[in-house]
Amino acid sequence: MDDLILPLTDGDFRFVSDLVYDTFGIKLTEQKRSLVASRLSKRVRQLGYSNFHDYFAHLRDDRSGAELSELINRVTTNHSYFFRERDHFDVLTNDILPGLVDAAAGRTGASIRVWSAGCAAGEEPYTMAMILRDVMSKRPGGGTVDASILATDVSLSALLEAKTGVYADSRLKELPKAYRSSFLQAAGPDLWGVTEAVRSMVLFKRLNLMNVPYPFKSKFDVVFCRNVMIYFDPPSRAKLVDAIYKVVKPGGWFFIGHSESLPRDTCPFTYVRPATYRKELS
Repeated sequence: MDDLILPLTDGDFRFVSDLVYDTFGIKLTEQKRSLVASRLSKRVRQLGYSNFHDYFAHLRDDRSGAELSELINRVTTNHSYFFRERDHFDVLTNDILPGLVDAAAGRTGASIRVWSAGCAAGEEPYTMAMILRDVMSKRPGGGTVDASILATDVSLSALLEAKTGVYADSRLKELPKAYRSSFLQAAGPDLWGVTEAVRSMVLFKRLNLMNVPYPFKSKFDVVFCRNVMIYFDPPSRAKLVDAIYKVVKPGGWFFIGHSESLPRDTCPFTYVRPATYRKELS
């Protein structure tokens, strides 16, 4: 019974597709129809309904937005692990952060701001925090630098897992041994928790990337928005990139997933290398 997939009519799929696109900018194509039916059927039954029509009525009546968050979490995939697409973190470690730390260490009131947009369960921003702490510890005056990471996602369940900061051993396979010993502590059988020193650098917030302009008080030196735009059509992708461009400091960096690309003739960022862009100094 738990594996029963409920019938998803043309009207049902059109309703879900329009809702997800209008709210989140995510395009559910016909190829996603069976996935939507499968992943939502279990949720429908959990709530005691026997069909999608009644579930959608419940969705419309829920003013808290919690069920909408549950829906988007089920029809998209939050898959990550520490040091995923490692070359981006190598660029961050070797080419970006040393200069930022040195500059911030020499200026009163200076700070380093990093944004993980679409942070899923938190592996990406915690990886950033580990790298930041490592780089700062090796630079003169780095220990006094004000550095922080904003991590956002639209999924409440993903954010809850991220705030917990506990991960299975299988998600740490790319983590350097030195980082594991310095920034993680045992949290149970085959479980590891992020240390407070790392956790304190990351602020998790719920954010729908389609709700622009973004409510940020300061701009960012580095933005990671990786493997997010694979769900977007070109207009939504352009809207997102333009909105991010506005909150990046001149000279700041923008990273996307290696499976993603941006049109160079219309992209406001300057192409540096695959999946790596930069905002020109004004």
